[in-house]
Order: sequence, then C-alpha cells, then structure tokens
Amino acid sequence: MKIYKRIELLILLIVISMVNLQASNSKTIDAILDTGTQMSNMRNMLETYSLLATKVSYKSPEKRLKHSILEYEHVLDTISKNFKDKEIVESIKISRKAWKPIKKALLTALSNNDKKRMMEEGLFIHGNIRSVIKELAKIKKYLLKRDNIPNGDLLNASIEIQASSQRLSAHYAMKMWGLPDPTIQEHWDNGVKIYQDSIKLLKASEFYKDEKFKRLLNNTEKQLKYFNIVMMFKDKFVPVLVHDKAQEAFKSGQQLSKIILDKITK
Repeated sequence: MKIYKRIELLILLIVISMVNLQASNSKTIDAILDTGTQMSNMRNMLETYSLLATKVSYKSPEKRLKHSILEYEHVLDTISKNFKDKEIVESIKISRKAWKPIKKALLTALSNNDKKRMMEEGLFIHGNIRSVIKELAKIKKYLLKRDNIPNGDLLNASIEIQASSQRLSAHYAMKMWGLPDPTIQEHWDNGVKIYQDSIKLLKASEFYKDEKFKRLLNNTEKQLKYFNIVMMFKDKFVPVLVHDKAQEAFKSGQQLSKIILDKITK
C-alpha cells in the first residue's frame, strides 16, 4: 500500500509540475505578444499625435489616444507583476522614466493642440517613444531566448511585421506633418528593412506552404509596397489611407502569429 501511495504522490507531483510549467509558458507567450503589441501601440500614439497636430480627426484620435495610454500602462503593470527577472525589471524602470513626460505631452495635446508647442514637443516625444520601444523589444527578445520558444524566430518575425507597419504609418504622418526631425527617413528605412527581412524569413519557412498563411503574408507585402509608393509623394497627403493600410497589415500579422502559436502550443 505504501508503494502505491508513493506512486500516486509521484504522479500528482508530476501533474502539478506540468500544470505549473504550462502556466509559466502561457505567461511568457502572453508577455511576448503583449510587448510586441505595445511596440505597435507606441507608434500608434506617435501617429495619432501627428494627426492631432494636422487637424485630422479620422476615427476619433482623441478617444484612440486615451485608450492607447491606458492599454500601455496596464500591460507594463502586468509584466512588472508577473516577471521579476533583473533584465525585465531594468527595462521596465527605463520605460517608466521615458514614458512619464510622453504621457504628459500626449494628454496636453488633447486639450491644447497649439501648432508651435506640438511641433517642439513632437521632437522629444519621438525620441522618448523610441526609448520605450527599445526596452519593449529587449523584453521580447529576452523572453524568447530565456524560454527557448519553438519557432521563436518566426513568431518574432510576425510580431515585427505588425510593429513595422505601425512604424511606417507613424513616420509617414510625421513627415507629412513637417516635423523637423532629421532621423525620420533613417527610421523609415530601418522599418522597411525589418519588414522586408521578416517577410523573407517567413516565406522561407514551412508555414508558407499553408494557403491561409501564404495569403496573409502576401497581403502584408502588398501593404509594404503601398507604403513605399506614398512615401515618395511630395504634394499629396493621404493619412487616412495609410492608417487603414497599416491596420490591415497589422491584423494580418496578428493572424500569422496565431497560426505559428497554434503549432507551438500543440
């Protein structure tokens, strides 16, 4: 009887261990997806700020900006609560410091969109948002490596397509607005490269044999071609179209991530 009880206890411990491992992996996957989404969200806020400055009121930018602020802070608080790794703690600390003046400037823009003030603050907002995105990317990269996520490079590529689509939309809005930031073209070019490299990696994967995956990935490539065309326009500002195209690419990227995750979590 004692032997049977020991076996039962051992089985119970194994089951508990497996449940805890699955819960841990689930938290990690959620955090990876959330950091990627917030990289996109940061760029959405940058785009929305530019649209407010140019008096473009498409899809209630004020409402979207408020929602984006709450979403980012909620995600950062959740990651801070769930992960105590020193690397993540440090990135969150840096993010919070860079975020504080961003939030203040964004909220001020909702009640006072003075052109001169917004132009001046737009420069530091762009710089600080880049700092936040850099730390979010560090967290994502750290978790992918720490937990050795299967097909992590492919999952990361699908996330980067999402983030890059929003990056291009934001930098298009800043350029068309006329923000005197000499780094806009440089960051646009970097965004295009990451976008292209991510598409190339996913096309070379086994997933590209799946018809749905192929259709979604080809759609993101189609939107990238559109972005590169409109960026060359000198006298035509089409922020609404660019925003919608970026959202379409973002949603396709999310579905690519889901297909990859379905295989990872089987």
